[in-house]
Amino acid sequence: MTAPRSGTPEFWARERPDAPAAIHGDQVLTYGEWNARADRVAEGLAALGLRAGDRLGMRFSLCLEWFVLQRALQKLGVAQVAVNGKLTADEAAYILGDSQAKGLACNDPDPSAWSRHDVGILITVGQADGVRYEDLLQTPAGAPRFGRLRPALVLYTSGTTGAPRGVPPPDPAAVRDPDRLRRYNASVAGVPPYPDRAVTLLTLPVHHGAGSAVATRTCAVGGTVVVLSPYDAEEALRLIDRHRVQVWPAVPTMLLRVRNLPERVLRAYDLSSLTAVTVGAAPVPQSLKQWIADHLGDDLLWESYGASEAGMITHTPPRYQLTKPGTSGIPYDGVEIAIVDEDWNRLPPGRTGEIAVDTPVVLRGYLGRDELGEDTIRDGFYRTGDVGHLDEDGFLYLTDRVTDLIVAGGVNIYPAEIEKALLGHPAVLDAAVIGIPQDDFGEQPMAFVVTDPAATPAEAELVTYLDSRLAAYKRPRRFAFVDELPRNPMGKVLKRRLRAPFWKGRDRSV
Repeated sequence: MTAPRSGTPEFWARERPDAPAAIHGDQVLTYGEWNARADRVAEGLAALGLRAGDRLGMRFSLCLEWFVLQRALQKLGVAQVAVNGKLTADEAAYILGDSQAKGLACNDPDPSAWSRHDVGILITVGQADGVRYEDLLQTPAGAPRFGRLRPALVLYTSGTTGAPRGVPPPDPAAVRDPDRLRRYNASVAGVPPYPDRAVTLLTLPVHHGAGSAVATRTCAVGGTVVVLSPYDAEEALRLIDRHRVQVWPAVPTMLLRVRNLPERVLRAYDLSSLTAVTVGAAPVPQSLKQWIADHLGDDLLWESYGASEAGMITHTPPRYQLTKPGTSGIPYDGVEIAIVDEDWNRLPPGRTGEIAVDTPVVLRGYLGRDELGEDTIRDGFYRTGDVGHLDEDGFLYLTDRVTDLIVAGGVNIYPAEIEKALLGHPAVLDAAVIGIPQDDFGEQPMAFVVTDPAATPAEAELVTYLDSRLAAYKRPRRFAFVDELPRNPMGKVLKRRLRAPFWKGRDRSV
């Protein structure tokens, strides 16, 4: 490639070199600086042996250095393995090994934990350990490098087994219907519409596909990403006011914290520049939708629903937020939805069953594993593990989960992983973890524990035991000590029976 693709950082570095690409606090990264730094870092990474087709772990809290490093990888054709910064070193090291990543780039404030693991190339920011990002920036630039706009991301998901599995980026060579894929990509990219030179507020983590997508879509229109980390509700309003932010992708928890601010604080900021607020990753309470319509406008809120294994599935435009209460929206162009029973039989509108989807990017198999079997994918349809129904107009309603996945503040938590950690305690004989309602985060983990009568641990002892074994967001917030867990004749724990008292009287069970 000898010329930049339209909409890439290289393109805007040529067309608008002095325009701000990203802003973090008082730091401003222009398109010209972004491209020049990424070229130098790419040259330095190439000297370390990174080549097209390799993978490198990326573990970052929001910062401008992430923009440079991820673009350098795109210039090299190196896939990014997204690593959650909240994971322990042991948890992250498993992902790096499973993905066969050549190393890890991170902005951990203390990278010393990596000395216990062979992660390969360790690239750090603002630290003395490993290969310093600051030294890579000093690499003399070679010939200009170009890359695709969309990054090649490997996302990890645990499913119901608790063992994290990698979802590889779509393989262009495996696309059976290129026209359908183009229509699908255009449909997803148009929801919501980003104005030319859009100013967006990035509060979503970049270890998730949504956070990276915000940066990508903003770059595509030559816009500016305003970065906020850590998240603070009033600071988000201040940045919207100061930078005239137009698009804010968020999760419901962030918007709930805005709603809970005193009225005088809300009135202190001018939010009239907003043209779209988007939410996803967790159900949006109808009361929150109504509040947004009343306080920010009834033409702003867009909602989306998707899965790592199938891409984006549905979206809800603003005009349906209040007229179709509870809906997860209508399919994107190129997406087909079926509601099926256990035997893959399609159910009619209004009937509840498992949601199966056919999209142009449905996963065929997890990274390094066999193709998915017919229990999960058949005739192009992927069983999502979610339960819901379609109405007569084709709108999807998500009501429950077949799997035991817990979603807290838009973050996936896998009960099997927590249960495995609990069962490592010598006094724990059995354990089951469920999600129970929590106003701010939607759900929170609760553990039901069967202990050895001769050595019953206190709740505080279990909390301490899990501290070094699980990231903080995964640890149960409540414990119940029981004599036994309810099981069916096959021995499977009846988690719906455990969940029922906590979700009684609610419209949704997730």
